[in-house]
Amino acid sequence: MPSSNQVKINSTSISLVVDASTSPVQVGIPNSQGWESIAQTEQNALEGLFSITEKVLKETQNTIANINRIFFCEGPGSTLGLRIASAFVKTIKWRKKGSEFCVFSYNALDLAALLAPNPESIIQAPFRVGFRFVRIPHTDPLKSEKKIFTEEEAMEKFAKSFHLPDLRKRSKINFQKTLAYDLSKIRGLSDLKVMSKPCAHIKPYNPKAPEFKKWSPNFLKK
Repeated sequence: MPSSNQVKINSTSISLVVDASTSPVQVGIPNSQGWESIAQTEQNALEGLFSITEKVLKETQNTIANINRIFFCEGPGSTLGLRIASAFVKTIKWRKKGSEFCVFSYNALDLAALLAPNPESIIQAPFRVGFRFVRIPHTDPLKSEKKIFTEEEAMEKFAKSFHLPDLRKRSKINFQKTLAYDLSKIRGLSDLKVMSKPCAHIKPYNPKAPEFKKWSPNFLKK
């Protein structure tokens, strides 16, 4: 069922999709049901993001000045990749200041549901060591629950889940249940509009800040 908060896009707008949540890094210019151009690179985000953006702009005979919409993947995924992508999008937004320009964000767990055999599938993704994200679907995709479980609990309670790739290979996942996170398989703006929301703050998805043990010098304990 389409979201009541579905993103509204002017038919004359030119959109750019920026996704550095995992490897390969992906950038594309979508149309209503697919892609004008989409590119992937195995290079890290710092090296590859700019080159493939240049590639898709060249293939569609556009320049960055023509872009007035960006769909940004907030995560979860590679912390460094997401930070570089957010800085990249902020730079474009700053350059376009004063013009009609909007940024929308989507969550990789939501988009991955479109890549699963059934959009109602439960999707998991790596979080920190020993923990995993679990996406529990809702009739409105943007209201899907995203909870953090210990790895043991996530694997036991949601054994039939599909999984986003784990670049660090820290978890033992059934290969047949691992999704190929390939944006070329989604239906361009048709899918992005359902899974995205206006993005006021361009930053990586981080629902739980890291916790650190407090340290006290030994001499204070004596």
